[in-house]
Amino acid sequence: MAIKYANPKKKKNPYLLQQIRGASPEKLILMLYDVGLKSCRARDKGKASKVFVELISALNFDYNDVALKYFDLYRFALDGVNAGKYENAIMVLEGLRDVWETAVLGKVESYN
Repeated sequence: MAIKYANPKKKKNPYLLQQIRGASPEKLILMLYDVGLKSCRARDKGKASKVFVELISALNFDYNDVALKYFDLYRFALDGVNAGKYENAIMVLEGLRDVWETAVLGKVESYN
């Protein structure tokens, strides 16, 4: 999963870059959920959309039943963002983030 920067001239935070490079795939998903929540709360359509596209691209369709359920949730949230209904996306992300943090990672600190 690659993190791309919208503005290559913008100064990059070396601490954040190191966190991303050293993060497990599970922690990267948690970080994406946090960025998505922050973007939706700020009503940043571009950034929020990119988060959902990245989440969709990270799905493993070798596990089709599970991946399709996540795909449907991510697509619903992305459609909400595109329609300016950020509340739908926030609802999806909050629920998934809480479950992901508890079930996959155990309690870890938030990046918000």
